[in-house]
Amino acid sequence: MNNIRNWILEDETPEVKYRAMTELLCMKKDEPEVIKAYDSLLVSDTVSLIMDKFKLNNKWEDINACCTLAEIGLTRVDVPIDGYIERIIKNMNLSMKCAKILLLRNLVSLGYYEHSWVKEQIFLAFSTIREDGTFRCLDKTKKTNDSKLPEMGCYRQTTTYLLLAAELKKISVVLPQFELLTEFYINYHVAFRPDDYEKVIIEEMTGTFYPIDHVHIGLQMIMYGLSILGVANHPNCEKAWALLDSKKDSEGKYILSESFAEPYFNVGKVGNPNKWVTLYALLSEKHRRN
Repeated sequence: MNNIRNWILEDETPEVKYRAMTELLCMKKDEPEVIKAYDSLLVSDTVSLIMDKFKLNNKWEDINACCTLAEIGLTRVDVPIDGYIERIIKNMNLSMKCAKILLLRNLVSLGYYEHSWVKEQIFLAFSTIREDGTFRCLDKTKKTNDSKLPEMGCYRQTTTYLLLAAELKKISVVLPQFELLTEFYINYHVAFRPDDYEKVIIEEMTGTFYPIDHVHIGLQMIMYGLSILGVANHPNCEKAWALLDSKKDSEGKYILSESFAEPYFNVGKVGNPNKWVTLYALLSEKHRRN
């Protein structure tokens, strides 16, 4: 385990190192080692890329920039983004569709929960939960949901709500709908079809896809959300944990199974051990134990 931690704490990936120090190891931000990692992160190519994306004044590049910031563990306190966030909110429209919930998750991570629009939209979003704990696809032109199971809402969309709920739980915000949401994952053994528990609902969501968007979410992210929400020790999660464990190599590092052809930030090569996937798996285990 020490070899794995040393690997994700390497200086060459300051964005992974900082997130691991602050969330996995729970090191205080005023510790000299953390300050050094933080300073390296702020002048890194990743942060430079984020700010360049914001300067493009393009809706989807704004969304990608927000997601990247959330993933590397920075907030509005660390980078001057308030003006860009107000622009995103002002330009919000129906074309966002399914991307809206993940954007809300990222805005919470970036420190905008108390923003009146963000808080209002979160409560409105969770008010649409179905009796089975799922959510319908926000794309009204879609004739069938992604799960291809007529009795179920959209599994992809529901998982963005799971990640939003986890981010809210991290800041001690717990909504009544969280229990129904997590019950859905328990009832479906996290990712398996109710008519055949040997078959998964969506194949690519049982891999380790990274980085994420509102359509592409890896199993490590789902287990991370369930762990934070306190249900990952349920017996019905065992198959999903075993499936995630099967993504490890002989050294215990997790392999990146799939990614975008051109990821919105550099996360490593598909088929290789991946620090981000490994970090999320370790974070999942940590939150699961707690």
